[in-house]
Amino acid sequence: MSSLSTRLTNKLAAELEIMESYNLRQIAHLLEMQYAASLRKGVLSRTGENTIVLLINLEKKEGATPYVDHIDNDVLYWEGQTHLRFVEKNMNSGEYDIFVFIREQRDHTDYRYYGRAIPIASLYHEPGTPCKTKFSLYEYAQSPFYQGQFSSDTYTDIDNTGRYDHINTTRMATVEQRSVQHQYRRDALRLWDNKCAVLGIEQPKILVASHIKPWRVANEQERIDPKNSLILSPVYDKLFDLGMITFNDSNGKIKLSDQLRDDDYDRLGVDDSKHLVTIPDGTAHYLSYHQTYIFDYAPCLETELRSLIS
Repeated sequence: MSSLSTRLTNKLAAELEIMESYNLRQIAHLLEMQYAASLRKGVLSRTGENTIVLLINLEKKEGATPYVDHIDNDVLYWEGQTHLRFVEKNMNSGEYDIFVFIREQRDHTDYRYYGRAIPIASLYHEPGTPCKTKFSLYEYAQSPFYQGQFSSDTYTDIDNTGRYDHINTTRMATVEQRSVQHQYRRDALRLWDNKCAVLGIEQPKILVASHIKPWRVANEQERIDPKNSLILSPVYDKLFDLGMITFNDSNGKIKLSDQLRDDDYDRLGVDDSKHLVTIPDGTAHYLSYHQTYIFDYAPCLETELRSLIS
């Protein structure tokens, strides 16, 4: 089979600007397709080209197919099509570049361009129910627009000539982050009474303070909020982080993903009789987030995941 052309991908990458606005007619023109052919579609592509364009409306029209899409920091949560699953079929092949355009409100005519995306995890369903995919908006994450939200001005040293001291800035930012993480762990251990939230083990040296809503998608307050924490033994922490287990936000009962076989859970000492010893006030909505956006997602490409982990 002949390889796909990268001509359109190279064209879009050269001409599009992160966070600039584009209307559908402009997008269709860039894709060298008729405007009419782009109407009422959430996915645009051209035969023989390795370009996939996602057109995402965060606010849906009444009566429209109730896809649920949203962004947390540099992660896009996207629900695919119910039957025509072009993106799901091709995104893991390594042949396609995925360009993301997002319209925040339904009365807006323009989309904002968020750059290209890499699929990092998916939740698959039978035809008729949309599959769900998490994308890393890696180009958006590297843009000045995004980086400006996490400015390290607070930690910047300036020498007598007014120039930034990069080494000191980096060192101070690193120290500050470690200090914040240590304080978060201390607060989380205090909230959970220095015990594993599931097993009740009182060995802080082996317990992990795990964010319920992950650090990457949490805002600054959520990252240091001890209510956004579970104190877990290493096995439970790993399974929870990978979305292989979650806990009901009302009664704390564990739920097991189909990503592992029953005998694998048995070997790990994990079963569906387990539950959280308690649910502290303010923790339930974080658990609800985990059930909706983390639980049961399967990694898309291990090589891509490795490239996203520092």
